[in-house]
Amino acid sequence: MGLISSLKKVKSNKQTEKIKIAVVKAADEEVLHSIKRGLEDGMIEPVLIDDAKELKDLMAKLDISLNEVKIIDEADDKKAAEKGVELVRAGEVGSLMKGFIGTGDFLRPVVNKEMGIRSSSLLSHVAVLYVAKLKRFLAITDGGMVIQPNKEEYKTIIDHGVKVMKSINIKKPKAALLSASENVIPIYEPSMWASELTNEMNNENFVVEGPISLDLALVPEIAEQKNYQGKIQGDADVIVTPEIASGNSLAKSLTIFGESEMAGLIIGATVPIILTSRSSSSNEKYGSILLARHYMDSE
Repeated sequence: MGLISSLKKVKSNKQTEKIKIAVVKAADEEVLHSIKRGLEDGMIEPVLIDDAKELKDLMAKLDISLNEVKIIDEADDKKAAEKGVELVRAGEVGSLMKGFIGTGDFLRPVVNKEMGIRSSSLLSHVAVLYVAKLKRFLAITDGGMVIQPNKEEYKTIIDHGVKVMKSINIKKPKAALLSASENVIPIYEPSMWASELTNEMNNENFVVEGPISLDLALVPEIAEQKNYQGKIQGDADVIVTPEIASGNSLAKSLTIFGESEMAGLIIGATVPIILTSRSSSSNEKYGSILLARHYMDSE
């Protein structure tokens, strides 16, 4: 089992036949490989935004039919990103995907106060990994957007992570608020916030618990050995990190050294935003398309 096969096995009540997706700066082989897979599976109706000649040359190389896509000829990064947001605002696409473009340039029109597509006060990144050793999905947030969240931002990040995991049929997600220890560290604000949010946010739909160390959150045997008494017993579904570096490092460590595969979405806009690194494989990009489809089906 891997990321793609596991996401394909997720059942949805809605099962949207195809998702309309705008790909900003799509003239990249790994990006187009993921689009080709979506077309072959009958899942997507793509709008590709980039230099038309370059796109057509790459599509011919990859054997992608021009009849299956719409091309918007716009090579400039800024204008291409703006065009993607325009398509969302016009209701012509239901998802936005980052191609070979810097994250800052891609997101600038998304967060524009007058013409953007925010639906929440905070955009956050949710990475969903299939962790081979755990043989299950694990979400990590936020390793891609929010640099150092305050307590209120923590709440939104948790909510976004829970929503994404619910969309792939995790019925009652368990969110672990990561720290170096399960004991509150009085001089470390995220540790104190974690304790407060444990009391404030728990309900019948999901579990929030912290502060908690990574081993207690993910390894049942260690939780048992340490006689940990929390609701999370090595079975966390969402790891919520205290700042961007730890979230980014944890996700990359699992992919680089832990044989895991990762999909990524930004939540908090009017549509799910597919965001992976420019260096990500077509597998990760395609996994992110699948994840976006499940998220759209759950809305």
